[in-house]
Amino acid sequence: MNLLIVTIDTCRADRIGAYGHPAARTPSLDRLARRGILFENCYTSVPLTLPSHCSLFTGRFPVGHQVRNNGRYFLNPSQITLAEKMKDQGYMTSAVVAAFVLLAKFGLDQGFDSYDDTLDTHRAYNNFNSEMTAGEVYEKFSRWFDKNGQQKFFCWLHFYDPHAPYAPPREYADKFPNNAEGLYDGEIAYVDATIGRILEDMEDNGALGKTMIVVCGDHGEAFGEHGEFEHGVFCYEEALRVPLIFYNERLFPKARSLRRRVNLVDVMPTLCDLYAVEIPDSVQGRSLVRSLRGDEEKTERTFYVESLYGKEEMNWSPLTGVVAGPYKYLSLPQPELYDLERDRGEKNNLFLDKNDVARELDGVLKKFIADHSGSGVAAGRELTPEDREHLQSLGYISAFSNRSPETIDPKQGIVLDNEIKARLREVEEGKIAEAESRLKDFILRNPAARLPALYDVEYLIQVKKNRPAEALAVLEKAMADCPRVDRFYILSAMQLFKMNKDGDAERRCHALLEINPLFAGAYILLGEIYEKRNDIEGALANVRKALEIEPHNISLKIKSAELSIIQKNYASALAAFDELSDNADVMRDAELLSKIALFHTQFGTLDKAEDLLRRAVRIAPKGKYYFDFALVLAKNKKMEEALKNMEIVLSLYSSELSLDELRIARQAIQLWKQTSGPD
Repeated sequence: MNLLIVTIDTCRADRIGAYGHPAARTPSLDRLARRGILFENCYTSVPLTLPSHCSLFTGRFPVGHQVRNNGRYFLNPSQITLAEKMKDQGYMTSAVVAAFVLLAKFGLDQGFDSYDDTLDTHRAYNNFNSEMTAGEVYEKFSRWFDKNGQQKFFCWLHFYDPHAPYAPPREYADKFPNNAEGLYDGEIAYVDATIGRILEDMEDNGALGKTMIVVCGDHGEAFGEHGEFEHGVFCYEEALRVPLIFYNERLFPKARSLRRRVNLVDVMPTLCDLYAVEIPDSVQGRSLVRSLRGDEEKTERTFYVESLYGKEEMNWSPLTGVVAGPYKYLSLPQPELYDLERDRGEKNNLFLDKNDVARELDGVLKKFIADHSGSGVAAGRELTPEDREHLQSLGYISAFSNRSPETIDPKQGIVLDNEIKARLREVEEGKIAEAESRLKDFILRNPAARLPALYDVEYLIQVKKNRPAEALAVLEKAMADCPRVDRFYILSAMQLFKMNKDGDAERRCHALLEINPLFAGAYILLGEIYEKRNDIEGALANVRKALEIEPHNISLKIKSAELSIIQKNYASALAAFDELSDNADVMRDAELLSKIALFHTQFGTLDKAEDLLRRAVRIAPKGKYYFDFALVLAKNKKMEEALKNMEIVLSLYSSELSLDELRIARQAIQLWKQTSGPD
């Protein structure tokens, strides 16, 4: 059996048709659920993309694999992944991921023969907004599947579209209300249609019947049910309950829905069990094979939940908790206890009414963290100060502690954060004066607030008002108050570079690399600083360091070749361009083809330049591509074809050309008509 795992980012279970959403348009997922095994109550332990995927592929909770947030953590190579186990069994392993937070540098590429994380091919500075659409993921999979679909494979496809901002293609947006929830449903419908295309391709290829398909979400999404919009801060049901479907009609001829609670950490050991692969001792999940075959567990299991996002990003209290029996317990400065059987919407906090239950579950939580972190802390004895400090570093702060933490409860913090984000939207809409006035009022009412979003708004206001010194001062204060937030370091370094304070910018980049050695953008900016000094060797060294971190970054590869040309290392540059010309993403991108063709023109390899530009005008008919194509054809003495293409430029695309290009085009046509003779 092949294995295909599809993860849908930010997909809450109750927005899928098979899970009861009446407005859903998810026929592909519904088909898999209707003919496969649907888990009605699957949970993630953390509402964040990278930690959740690490749990999925290692079978370990976040306290076990120790990836607790996006961006600055990475999966340690000592962790054993499903891809590594499948590769050991002779499977070809491949992944296509659609978002920055899953780039190979964060460690999930372990065990994959190919790990396609090429995102925005024109952007050297990848960031949290870098992503691919479902259609682009499909195209990458399709090219890979055409070549490898007959081999024994394990493939993982990641779809990011339901993540905010919600912007489905028009044909899907038009099917739903024009609001956040409607557009979110449109994104899921778009992913569902793309999954349908994949299923059709596999059916046509004959691979569908011999492929196990697993579809799941990594976490959910909130629409204000508990004050949060989007996800990351809280661990309520809307953020934790995700779809999980196993499908193969040969293996599971009898479709069924299973009600008992399961967790994403169970997927890895289940697949190891199904594929007769030894389950690693490190796995903390449990095989669900008996449930898949109809013997469902009789009792509910206890699961751990957490989010350290508020703690790390905003210095709020960490959020940890357990789901045990009918209850969910969340240990916070203002603790929460919910009866999920009677109150699925988590509206009635029972902490005071059932304080004895909460106290018991607090002990369960403490023991769970100690047992699953590998800390060696014996949770059954009185904790020493060292034990308590270690557990706090893992995220556990007892709600029953005599010393209540001084940090803000996320329930209070989210109110402040939402107000600041409203100001951010005003700035983005150009309402600068309104945003500035309301922000000043907010600071007067909350003088102790040190939220990163507050500095984001202050910084953008100064940028919009073209006040670089003031913008830099805001970033300096932001770094002092939020020393772990990467973006303030890189933004300040870029601001210093724009202000010609290159030495300060260089020092800021090195400070950023001390707190986050995987931040490729710092090396990219260092490359620009060195190039500005005309230290090409130093610039190239930094670009290559960035490439070591992001080896699939096409813009960095082009930059490396450009610097090699300056060094007159033409052989290295041409080798880089040849490698790029073999890249499927490049060969589908007219702008990149045009850029590489220009270099081949300079080097005199005109046949190569002609081939690249011929492809460019076919992919994206634009004036500048036709213009360059015509000139290269003329250099190759193909005068009639050159004349035809330059006439296309003037007749269809003259508005796209500069005055100099228009002059050259007219002169070329006159000259080429004489050269090519009468019609």
